[in-house]
Amino acid sequence: MLPASAVADGEPAKPVPGIDARPNDGSGTWPDFSNTGYANTPANAGGLGLGKYPGKLTDHAPKMSDTKPLTLRFPDNSVISFKRFRALKVYIYGDNLTFVGCLFEGTNPDDNLIQIYSDTSIKFLYSTFKPSSYSRPPGNNGTVSSAHSKPGTPFKKSWQYATTMKEAVAVMDHNDIWGNAGMQMVTGFPGRPSTWTNNYIHDMADTARDVYHHDGIGPQSEGDGGPMTVHHNTLASVGNTNALALQGNGMYQNIKFTNNYVSGWGYAVSIGVTNNARNITVTDNVFSAELEQLYGFLYGNFWSGSSRGSTWRRNLIQARPGDGNSNYSAADHGKYLWPTGSETHTTDYKG
Repeated sequence: MLPASAVADGEPAKPVPGIDARPNDGSGTWPDFSNTGYANTPANAGGLGLGKYPGKLTDHAPKMSDTKPLTLRFPDNSVISFKRFRALKVYIYGDNLTFVGCLFEGTNPDDNLIQIYSDTSIKFLYSTFKPSSYSRPPGNNGTVSSAHSKPGTPFKKSWQYATTMKEAVAVMDHNDIWGNAGMQMVTGFPGRPSTWTNNYIHDMADTARDVYHHDGIGPQSEGDGGPMTVHHNTLASVGNTNALALQGNGMYQNIKFTNNYVSGWGYAVSIGVTNNARNITVTDNVFSAELEQLYGFLYGNFWSGSSRGSTWRRNLIQARPGDGNSNYSAADHGKYLWPTGSETHTTDYKG
């Protein structure tokens, strides 16, 4: 079978619009196994002048183990490339560090796999974060965005979070992240936005039980978050909480959630819980019915609209026969989702 973007007579592949594409369908439209993670690192990733993935990684240290913590100390402004880190927990010290084409793997149920002690910023580009027991997520054969059935990675072989322990703002690009329960690296500061672009976040762990809250980006539970950019990511998993988990009572502002593929979760997108968001941009996202969903795409009544400087435009439902989210059918495909409810509309939201 030809990839979705290919043609039979050898002509160049044509791009597939996001509404008609899915991760791992061969089109490369959305972040997936073909274009994220260490093995897909191109030359000059991040404009740093490095070569492409050399075909293998170098172990950071001999005899790394899931039963032992690993402490990394690098001079400020260091670039670390094509390294493998395996541990019970990875402690990272140093500011303005950039990891390119690296692998972080281990087993640490109900605890951090990675703890970051940086003051200003931390960057991960084309890196992979996963359980060490698996090369691919259980139940995901590489043709779907995320496993359609539970449990995913079993609890005892999972890891829970990667967490910034100080005030470093995360820049995350083209990373492959799975087998966990969240990424607690989300709060920006004025002039220092948290940035998530082109990441493949999928296949949360232990989805058959409620030991974990399954969050993609997050959770951020304090409020007072932003600025933050979440652009062109795949956020897909069976789970019980949020793909974007801004769950606090404090004000969220200057959040951009644009051009993402979102499927599954409990309530997929949470930006505040008590109408406490302003200057929010939610545009050009594809909300897909591919995966089972517990509740809905949007949590609570977070949308205050133009009265608080927010914009909601061109957010579409993707639905196909046999999809896991039975609230939508093929008749809903390509229709608009409004922030005021779960039903679809033939016209865009204008509020």
